[in-house]
Amino acid sequence: MLQPKISIIIPVYNAAVYLEECIDSIINQTFKDCEFIFINDGSTDESLAILEKFSAIDTRIVLLNQENKGVSVARNNGLALAKGNYIGFVDADDWVEKDMFQTLFDSIENAKSDLVLTNIKRNFNGNEFITKYDFPTGKVLDLEYIQDEILPYLIKKDDLYSLWNKLYWTKIIKDNGIEFPVENILSEDNIFNMFYFNKIKSIIYIDYSGYNYREVEGSATRNIRKNDYFQNVLSIYNFDYRFYMDLKQTDQEILKLKSEKLINSVVSLIHLYFSTSKQLNFVKRYSYIKVMIQDKKVQVAIKNNWKSLIEDKSKYDKFILQSIKSKSMLKLYLATTYSNFRNKK
Repeated sequence: MLQPKISIIIPVYNAAVYLEECIDSIINQTFKDCEFIFINDGSTDESLAILEKFSAIDTRIVLLNQENKGVSVARNNGLALAKGNYIGFVDADDWVEKDMFQTLFDSIENAKSDLVLTNIKRNFNGNEFITKYDFPTGKVLDLEYIQDEILPYLIKKDDLYSLWNKLYWTKIIKDNGIEFPVENILSEDNIFNMFYFNKIKSIIYIDYSGYNYREVEGSATRNIRKNDYFQNVLSIYNFDYRFYMDLKQTDQEILKLKSEKLINSVVSLIHLYFSTSKQLNFVKRYSYIKVMIQDKKVQVAIKNNWKSLIEDKSKYDKFILQSIKSKSMLKLYLATTYSNFRNKK
């Protein structure tokens, strides 16, 4: 294959449990004009053997072996090898619907846009959740919309940074030298997308859910023993967004967006740490939450943005925010325990 239409990059590290399902879903796409770049990042399980088995029967598979250097290096090496007009990303423990890349390809080609964005289906413990956006669907969103709505959204929210629900132009990535930073373990997707979104002039968002994201207990995104999520949240709050994006918003407006993101992230972490977990005992999780809600930046952010934070919130959400503001661990514990009990019914 001289030049495929789409290059799909899949970093692999000890993903043998789900890898075959992932590969099957990719190579059996209705859209055939693809290359599949698998980067084995020093796996110590059966991942490499599985990859070699499939690469022997499908010539579209490109297999690269590297020492364990992390997902950013793996994806950057995949970008260096990519020959397709477009770039897509898949994680080795996820799977895609058969028509996903056909749908993305048709959308970006017909719209002649610089990016196509879709929904995401998240699967955790047998439950499925679909992430959608409030952007207009099925129409090209121009540069003005990107500057007024999309770039501020990237500062305020986390749910637009995923790689897997997008199709990127290879030319834009390579012409601008866009890569994944190797030093940001939990934020590499954020940096990559900020660089990319800052260089494009149009986006099309389609109401389609073709990517199945599998949240695995104890994975890199949910490992509360290994990862200091609150420090990561603070580093994002302190982040210099102007360095990565040409923003129209004032410094005060940017601070407001960052503050709302900080508080929403803290709320999510409170629910994560007060959920039943075998990774850390209750005392450690309780202490971690206490440190978060007593943090000076958290308290300043919640007090300075109180009205916007509670706007349109449910009684439960308002109670959680009020409990953070008053630094009440007892109220937070009782509220989240009740919520967890209700959700298990």
